[in-house]
Amino acid sequence: MKVGGIDVGLKRSVSAMISGRSVRVFHNPYRLIDEGVEAVGIDSPLSFPESGPFRECERKLIEMSIRLFPSGAGFFRKVALKGMELAKAFESAGVEVYEVYPYATRVILNIAPHANKRRREGLEEIKRELERYVDAMLLRDHDEVDAAISALTVLLYRSGHGTVVDGTDGAIVVPKNVD
Repeated sequence: MKVGGIDVGLKRSVSAMISGRSVRVFHNPYRLIDEGVEAVGIDSPLSFPESGPFRECERKLIEMSIRLFPSGAGFFRKVALKGMELAKAFESAGVEVYEVYPYATRVILNIAPHANKRRREGLEEIKRELERYVDAMLLRDHDEVDAAISALTVLLYRSGHGTVVDGTDGAIVVPKNVD
């Protein structure tokens, strides 16, 4: 099974594909379509709250002690719109699309949940712990790591080791704790 993950950014979006334990990174997310992925996890809100700053699914993650940015925040709107644009393109190509949140996956699977991915030592700790699931040591930065974790989340979900945290205004796929 080939699955992909996309770390959505305004300047660049990074994607990763997992096949077996192997991770391949692309700096053009649409390359995942050419590679024949069956499903993709997008690290971006794929909907907006019906009211207030948080969607119901986000409030459920907060209740699970998982921190996040509110999808209704003004500063996050452009990223969310970019994620929605990517989702539409992948769905049009026949690829299953899931909203994912790599930090939630890190917390649930205990992949260095307290490490700061923007600091070198934190990123290295995350990569070492991610090695339990995929070959991660060649990932170069936190965007590539988030893309790989997004793909891992989809892989686990499609293998029966995930669940959907949903609400009336959105849904986020997370892994089940497999420890």
